[in-house]
Amino acid sequence: MDKKPKLLFLDDRTKRREYAEKEYSKLYDVTCVSCVLEALRYMSREDWDVISLDHDLLGVDFEDVDTPGCGMEIVRYIVKCGWPPQRKIPEFWIHSSNLFAAHLMEVALLEANIPAFYKPIIYKTENMKYDENGIPI
Repeated sequence: MDKKPKLLFLDDRTKRREYAEKEYSKLYDVTCVSCVLEALRYMSREDWDVISLDHDLLGVDFEDVDTPGCGMEIVRYIVKCGWPPQRKIPEFWIHSSNLFAAHLMEVALLEANIPAFYKPIIYKTENMKYDENGIPI
């Protein structure tokens, strides 16, 4: 049996972590964390295929991108330090509903030659219709 690719999922909201474990575990070996320091510990210990980051981690929406403890702190750390050569470069998904901060995170990672994509979490409801990518139509 082939091993699943590994996904590290950072979010402070229980509902989103539960969603990630349910939805992504079909294709990935999912590890969920709720804070920046925990994510950095996991990132430094082992290789990941995908790392999915939220921005607003302090219990409020639209956190300032300069606030310590927000998802942008991980991006700033990577940009400042560079990606360790002994670690495989993962694909980064930015799933924050804070579109402005998510855009800054994605651009900063791309400028550092780290693959990054905006991949918002969209909760499906029975009355909505979705395209093949899970985007409401």
